[in-house]
Amino acid sequence: MRLRVLGALDVQRVTGDVVDPGGPRLQVVLACLLLECPAAVSTERLVDAVWPDAPPATARSQIQICVSHLRQRLGTSSARIVTRRSGYALEPGGAELDRLEFERAVDRARELVRSGRIAEAVTVLRGSLDLWRGPVVLPEITSPVVRDRAVVLEESRAIVVEELAALMLSGGRHSELVPLLSREILDYPLREQMRSQLMLALFGAGRQADALREYRRARDVSIAELGIEPAEPLRSLEAAILRGDTSLLRGQSPATAPAPAPAMLPAGVGDFTGRDDAVRDMLAAVHGGARNGTGAAVLVLSGHGGVGKSALALHLAHRIAERFPDGRFYASIGSDPAGTDRALERFLRALGTPPNSIPESSEERQAAFHERIAGRSVLIVVDDATIESQLLPLIPPDSCSALIVTSRRRLTALPGATRFEIGAFAPAESQALLERILGSERIRADPDAASTLARYCGHLPLAVRIAAARLAARPHWTLRAMCARLADDSAQLDELQHGDMAVRGSLLLTYESLAAETRRLLRLLSLLDSPRIGGWTCAVLLGCDARTAEGRLDELVELHLLEIVAVDADEPLSGQFRLHELVRLFGRERAMAEETASGRVEAITRVVRAFLRLVEQTHLHEYGGDLLLRGDGPRTVLDGRITDRLLAEPLVWLRRERAALVATVSQASALGLHTECWSLAVTAVVLFEAYGFYDEWRSTHLTALSAVVRAGDRRGEAAVRYSLGSLELFEQHYGSARADLDRSSALFAELADDYGGALVGRNLAILDRLTGDYDRSAARSRAALAVLRSHGDHSGEAHVLANLAQLAMDTGRVDEALAVIEGAARAAEDLPNRRLAAQITHRRGLVHLRRGEGETAEALFVEVLAFARAVDDRSAALHGMVGLGEARELRGDPVAARRSFEQAAALAATLGEKRMRAHALLAIGRLDLRLGDRGAAAAAAVEALRVVEGSGLPLLEQRCRSAVAAARADTPGGEAGGTRPPT
Repeated sequence: MRLRVLGALDVQRVTGDVVDPGGPRLQVVLACLLLECPAAVSTERLVDAVWPDAPPATARSQIQICVSHLRQRLGTSSARIVTRRSGYALEPGGAELDRLEFERAVDRARELVRSGRIAEAVTVLRGSLDLWRGPVVLPEITSPVVRDRAVVLEESRAIVVEELAALMLSGGRHSELVPLLSREILDYPLREQMRSQLMLALFGAGRQADALREYRRARDVSIAELGIEPAEPLRSLEAAILRGDTSLLRGQSPATAPAPAPAMLPAGVGDFTGRDDAVRDMLAAVHGGARNGTGAAVLVLSGHGGVGKSALALHLAHRIAERFPDGRFYASIGSDPAGTDRALERFLRALGTPPNSIPESSEERQAAFHERIAGRSVLIVVDDATIESQLLPLIPPDSCSALIVTSRRRLTALPGATRFEIGAFAPAESQALLERILGSERIRADPDAASTLARYCGHLPLAVRIAAARLAARPHWTLRAMCARLADDSAQLDELQHGDMAVRGSLLLTYESLAAETRRLLRLLSLLDSPRIGGWTCAVLLGCDARTAEGRLDELVELHLLEIVAVDADEPLSGQFRLHELVRLFGRERAMAEETASGRVEAITRVVRAFLRLVEQTHLHEYGGDLLLRGDGPRTVLDGRITDRLLAEPLVWLRRERAALVATVSQASALGLHTECWSLAVTAVVLFEAYGFYDEWRSTHLTALSAVVRAGDRRGEAAVRYSLGSLELFEQHYGSARADLDRSSALFAELADDYGGALVGRNLAILDRLTGDYDRSAARSRAALAVLRSHGDHSGEAHVLANLAQLAMDTGRVDEALAVIEGAARAAEDLPNRRLAAQITHRRGLVHLRRGEGETAEALFVEVLAFARAVDDRSAALHGMVGLGEARELRGDPVAARRSFEQAAALAATLGEKRMRAHALLAIGRLDLRLGDRGAAAAAAVEALRVVEGSGLPLLEQRCRSAVAAARADTPGGEAGGTRPPT
């Protein structure tokens, strides 16, 4: 087995097969054992290596698990990990460990020197250097414990290079030494002993000018990096070479202390937390750039202010710094037009270029910089870039280098870049950062408050850090006290500042970089209460055309002030966006400062009225005819291109806008726009009914009811109570449905609004039928039908006829029911209301069931289910399943029938549909009873009774009691109603 640490960690079997050492923890443990082999490594040191900051309580047991996994991976090879009293040791056995081979070779060479066998010593030392695969030990492992030991090994390598050079100089092998030292000095530019040896080798090879040029390079690097001239021995060597002193070739200058390559990176964030997935992906991008050999790896980290881009970039840079031994450069550019030129000047100085030799022009500086780093492995970090042109001169020319950029913009035009969008923390990451700063004891004392605190900070890393810093500075404050301070929206940004850290200041930098109209758009968007924002509102708020609105929207998205929720490739203004809560607070601050009170109200009003117009058009599209039950007042008209796109599939669009719709109803109420409020709520039933969004139906209507009652708007109250009663009818809350419908009916009568009264009468008729008052149901239906027909409401007419058809069936007049339901189908045939058409198709199926025509009924119920699947209408699916079960039972297929009833019962339970669940359960019990399974039949009937008992359905409740009695008495056909289908 070969074990290699002089470069990247590499484990190979004798056959050449590579052994996977495992994940990061396993690699750290194995690295520690290999670097100390054959000596033991204490468990405590392994714990420190794996968890340098805060080891878990289970750290020792986890180290044992790591060792166990490593033993399995090494298998039965000669190298094995053994347990010692203090920890663990790796016994190499017959395995080849390059570190041990290197150390043995160096010891052998020194013995040869002592015995005067110089030529052999040179050969052995060269062989020892050949064991290294680069000058860095285990560059992929960042553990401080591993790095400390690695630095010692790397220093020993540099010393061996100098010892080899001294032996070759003493043997007059100047020309042979020049290429070796020319390569090595790139890794050790400030190592003056090595530099003096290169100068001597060049001088001895007859290259006096090159030797003097090498001194100038040494001087430039020393001044740029250390701020001092080279040490006296090196200066004396230069003077001697100038004189052409050949006596130099009989000796060499003494060494001076080593110094690193250009290292301009600021310190990383000591308590950096989270971003594990992002760091993993970024490391892969750096590796990928190095492997493909097509150019430097370029990484762009973008996100809005305070999201932690700079901290992440520096964390990544320090993780990979050892892979770039020829220099690590850093510059913060911002929006300064001369930022790139200044960065190039600093970089050239760091590389040893004298100030008076730095070119003046941008092009020459770029050329000089690229010339100096050509063929070298360098890392460049550019913070806070704003446009791609700033970065092009800073992209390293070689694939062995990398550029990491942070920006508030996406910088999508930067060639060859891998882009990473940095968002807010996940809740667990916020919690972890709080714990790193405040300590685990303080967090464990009140974890709920810690979670609330992170939520108030919007999981924005800067905000979390500020809140934690304030708490750390005030140990007498509890987490709940800080939460209470942040709970006040008006003071939240005031609270989120500490020292020179401030969320407001971070956002202000981005805000001030926006165009004036884009700043205005951000201010106005922040006034909307919706958690999600439709892109179309940008055009409404600015009062502009679609193209102009798109440009402003794009700028906010590019700067991460708007987060993308959903996009539409054909029409950006159809997309969905979101403001981070702290961005929203900042925007509202700016709106209060820069917009007039009337301007703020007018902007929100425009959105409310535009929303109302779009929902009304959706209602007309889906239901057809005129929308007669609505409030008067102006509507905001949108750009035709936007309207056409949004309403291409109106219900699909409105479903996306569901949260915004609810928020807009509330905001209209808060602004006193009571007419718009109730009109929007009532019209939006087109969405709520189609998808069964009963919670939103209720909440919007309760909000609207409060608004109209405050305003004394009786027509609005009548409309809202009518719609609330319809909802309660759907939910089978018949008592409250009747109360609201009766109140609505009285209000419409007072207003002499016969159309509104007819709509209420239609629904009261359905309620009468369901509660067994057939005569009153028929009378109400006929009265409503006359009014609805006089107003040309074909949709309402079809609904009333469907109820009359059911009444006819309930009273045994099946032939009349068929004629009436066919009339309902004719009334609805030219309407776009697919849901109404499906309801009538369902009712037609029920009529054919009652007539004993199972095949015809089954075909109609299959149509209903096809509609339900097409539009995801679960209520229609439920009715279709029950009907299909009835049809299959009638055709004599009890197995298929039972399957349909079981599916229906399960779906009804998820929808809270008590009546339909009871019907399905009764049907299952009926089938069980006919098969002779009294126990199963009784259980199904008892469950059906439990579902409907006390729900205001006396007829259905009585049928359930009869079914229970029939099952327990084993009386065939005992279930009341026989095969009567649900309504």
